[in-house]
Amino acid sequence: MTSEREGLLEKLVVSLHLSVPERQILGSASISVDEVAAVVKRLLDRNGVFPAQARTWEPGKTVFEGFFLVKHPDGTVRMNWQRSNPIRPTELADQGSAKFDDLDTAVSAFIEREWSDGIDGITLSRSRP
Repeated sequence: MTSEREGLLEKLVVSLHLSVPERQILGSASISVDEVAAVVKRLLDRNGVFPAQARTWEPGKTVFEGFFLVKHPDGTVRMNWQRSNPIRPTELADQGSAKFDDLDTAVSAFIEREWSDGIDGITLSRSRP
């Protein structure tokens, strides 16, 4: 994979958006789940959490909505999810988590739940483009 492609994939999984010219450079209507997983793993290793801005809700703070991964020192990964009250974004309405002993399984579960319909209209495929 070229560094340009890696950079575009990282931008896509972080910002959830690519411009039309960036999509043209990417060069396909779909991207590989394996490529996306590699980016998520790299960023999770770097930051200890993915996405980097995700946090477990604290009273009085705005709830981070959706799924996020947290890597623990013992090698386990926890996938958390939470949502706010639709009227009060600083009030937690629901949350849950699942613990994974294997990084690959955790990342796969995250991608399946968070991006089952693709990312910004770009579909995810099981094979390399």
